[in-house]
Amino acid sequence: MRYYFSKLDKEGREIYKKLYFGMQNFEKKISLKGTENIVREIYYMIIKDNPMMFFVHPSKLTYFKIGNYVWIEPIYVYRKEEANQIMNEINIKLKPLEKKLKTINTKLERERFIHKYLLENVRYKYNCSEDDFECHTIVGSFLYKQAVCDGISKAFKQLCDLARINCNVVFGDSWNEYEKPQKHAWNMVKIDKDWYHIDVTWNINLSQRFKYVRYDYFNIRESDVIKDHRNFDKLEICDSLKNNFFYENKCILNGRNELEKFLVDKLNNIKNNNASKNIYFKLYLKENEDACSLISNAISKASIKTFYFSTGYTLNSNSTQNVYLIRLN
Repeated sequence: MRYYFSKLDKEGREIYKKLYFGMQNFEKKISLKGTENIVREIYYMIIKDNPMMFFVHPSKLTYFKIGNYVWIEPIYVYRKEEANQIMNEINIKLKPLEKKLKTINTKLERERFIHKYLLENVRYKYNCSEDDFECHTIVGSFLYKQAVCDGISKAFKQLCDLARINCNVVFGDSWNEYEKPQKHAWNMVKIDKDWYHIDVTWNINLSQRFKYVRYDYFNIRESDVIKDHRNFDKLEICDSLKNNFFYENKCILNGRNELEKFLVDKLNNIKNNNASKNIYFKLYLKENEDACSLISNAISKASIKTFYFSTGYTLNSNSTQNVYLIRLN
């Protein structure tokens, strides 16, 4: 599903198709009628739309203008024979996944399967340079099981394409108040009628760090994503919670009272049904409230009400997204 292609006018689509097929054929020079800015923009649209275009350098491009034409000289990082061999290897990896996806009924269930697969099979590759192109593409994700954010987001896009889920790759910056913005990539995905942001890379990092499957950035709204993602094109309206993990599992809490009631229910379930001792939720607080002390007090009160007393707990927090994981001992 070529999201960016669908947004182009007739002239833009002609440039896209000529450039796309030229690169598929490993042409050394491709002439295109248009401005340098438009041609360059469409080049990057092709990279985002087509994860299988891994054989073209993901961030470098050579071009020059003669008259009304822009000449593109793609930078191929593999020879054609090598690229075909790698493509075959990737397709072998994808075949059983595609077969499995065809047995899953709903788009949300398919998305969950894709998300879980990447969390379990890909690690973030630290110290990856711009010229270490494998980690910036699906080659890193599928063949070497390690990649950076753009390689992971392209892998998510490739699997969504197989699952017939409308998805695009988004480029912007990661942001927090303590560090300089860093270039970052994630995805937008359409489930049913609604668009959502999903950052598989950060869910991978959180899951592997805390050894618990995390959904902090699974199908979140724009109002949530902008807390730590900036400078991206706002391509679609993302304002729904319908297919958000926390909304679906009834664990979005507002304030002290809802938290205490939620913890009472969870502790009773642990006590009576031997349920998991991991308590995972999203908590919205007033501006000056301290999450750690509020959660500590709420656990104490819930323990007294349920007569469930653990030997202690650890609290993992993603305060930017208001997400907390309590792990009872």
